[in-house]
Amino acid sequence: MLNANGNGIPDALGVVDVEPGSSSYGRLVGQMDMPHPGDELHHFGWNACSACLCPYAPHPHVERRYLIVPGIKSSRIHIVDTKPDPRKPQIVKVIEPEALAARAGYTSPHTIHCGPDGIYASALGAPDGNSPGGIFVMDHDSFDVLGKWELDRGPQQLAYDFW
Repeated sequence: MLNANGNGIPDALGVVDVEPGSSSYGRLVGQMDMPHPGDELHHFGWNACSACLCPYAPHPHVERRYLIVPGIKSSRIHIVDTKPDPRKPQIVKVIEPEALAARAGYTSPHTIHCGPDGIYASALGAPDGNSPGGIFVMDHDSFDVLGKWELDRGPQQLAYDFW
């Protein structure tokens, strides 16, 4: 639920009932307002996928319960827990833009994908407001930004499509 008006009201996450046959099927059944205006939430991803959950992967204990929610405009990343009550998701961690820039050298996080050895995220910019962007990795358990993923970025500038 994006607020693109720039009127100081934060974006929000809407929870829609997708249980066929439910009396509230297809309707908004919950909402979580973000703590800061101006995030411009973008391309969420789960903390765990089948690549991560394989019993032979490095992190088979990880549960698919956290949404990793990047703010492309603010460069903030919100970690949202959906398990205690899926209709009332809760922010459990916020990675501030300064931490992202310091650990990975990037800004404007764009798309999240999980993998067997970490959570991968593309970023469209650099801390100076220009390109190049790149790909960084986050830890599955702590959600700390571990650093840049790529060793040789090649000719790409924005890392828009990386999966």
